[in-house]
Order: sequence, then structure tokens, then C-alpha cells
Amino acid sequence: MENKMLRVETDPTADAVYIQLLDGPIGYSEELDDNRLIDRSLNPGKPVGVDLLSVSEGVKLDGLPEPETIKRILVGLGIKVY
Repeated sequence: MENKMLRVETDPTADAVYIQLLDGPIGYSEELDDNRLIDRSLNPGKPVGVDLLSVSEGVKLDGLPEPETIKRILVGLGIKVY
């Protein structure tokens, strides 16, 4: 059973942020573009986490799951969102 869990990992060297939305195994990753990936559970494909790259340039929220939660986290980290 998946539990709601929020964990944030930052990697300043890689200019990346990973936000875990659910505690559970990752079945596959969906690439939205070169800088945004969504990790999904195998069945039924719920979003487990998001991997955001080149965050110093800002992050587009369109297409991301739970955009308001992600926005709050990124703004708290001083990252521009649009």
C-alpha cells in the first residue's frame, strides 16, 4: 500500500531537485521534456516523484502532478517557477 510521503532532495552540482510524492516503487519514468521527468508506479501509473533538472533557469509547472505542492516547495528553495 502506498502512503503519502513528501521528500525533497537537492543536488546543487547537478542543478537538480527530486520531489518524492508517494512512497512506493517506481515502475517507469515519463519524460515531459529535457528537464522534467515524472516517476510513476507500475500500476495504475500514479506519480511517485518528479525529477527536475536545470532548476536555476526556473521550472515550468504545466504537466506536472500536484503543481501547487511543487510550486510551494520550489519557491521555498528560491527557485523560480512559471
